[in-house]
Amino acid sequence: MDRSAIEYLNYLENSDPFFYKNFNDFIVYASSLNKNLKDEEYKQLKESKDSDYKITLKDKKTTINIIKNFFYKISPNIIKQIDFDVANNNIVFLNRDQMGNSSSRITLSGDNYKIEILESSKIEESYLLVREYAHLFAGNLLDAEGYDRGLKKVYVEAITSLTEFALAKHLSTNKALKNDSINYINKKIYDSIYNMNDSYLTLTYLGYLLEGRGHDEIVRLLGSEEIVDKLDAIVRGKKPCNDYIFTLGTMMAIKEADRTTNIFERINTFYIKAVSQDFKYFNDNMILDLDQKNAVNDIGIYLASNK
Repeated sequence: MDRSAIEYLNYLENSDPFFYKNFNDFIVYASSLNKNLKDEEYKQLKESKDSDYKITLKDKKTTINIIKNFFYKISPNIIKQIDFDVANNNIVFLNRDQMGNSSSRITLSGDNYKIEILESSKIEESYLLVREYAHLFAGNLLDAEGYDRGLKKVYVEAITSLTEFALAKHLSTNKALKNDSINYINKKIYDSIYNMNDSYLTLTYLGYLLEGRGHDEIVRLLGSEEIVDKLDAIVRGKKPCNDYIFTLGTMMAIKEADRTTNIFERINTFYIKAVSQDFKYFNDNMILDLDQKNAVNDIGIYLASNK
């Protein structure tokens, strides 16, 4: 039996016990999503994934104004924070070389922070900026005691993703930006379904190693030497399988968006509960549902009502 496989399994158990305890359910859930999507739903998502944003925003003030108008619907108090950040140069737009593999992030320096956004002059800037503000308000939930950190990360992502869906609703009446906004959300849904494949392949490879299969057989089963080399680097380098956080958070947000009559009011409540670290509230009111049929149905409802 491959020693690296045992070490990686121990790494998963120690670094992310929530994922370790549930990874089989997560993988079945994720792999079933793409199998059960209707052809027209897959086509709708794939067309957005392959498309470019059409509208170029005039300047960074336009990007800021988009999110200010949006956040006003959630809580006018948030506008004060945005104005403070603008006045103190806490929001910066950087090029790809400066951002590396990130599209957005918050960096800390003492008591100060910077919200760094990949510059594109497209609607994506506004969505990325909204994501980071949502993280600022929802991130306190990570400090709630008595719950696995992986589970808490899923709920933070769910709140963040729901904020993005709310921005899409806000922009649905903007004739110029509506189509680009829909494309952003559809790209997000597409990625949330298919990014989980990395974890699926990693765990499949791990299973083959634990079964004692030879290298040539594993290459044949997985399709190429390149794929096996990539997965081997993940296992030997002890890299986390954390794409489930994005997948589950997005699916929870879609369900919430489908059933919520006032999404802006709902998010304001979520922010308040997250800041107070009231994790029980989310456990009771935002259920983590791993029924893949329900998830596919939720996706269909969302896509049909947001064209």
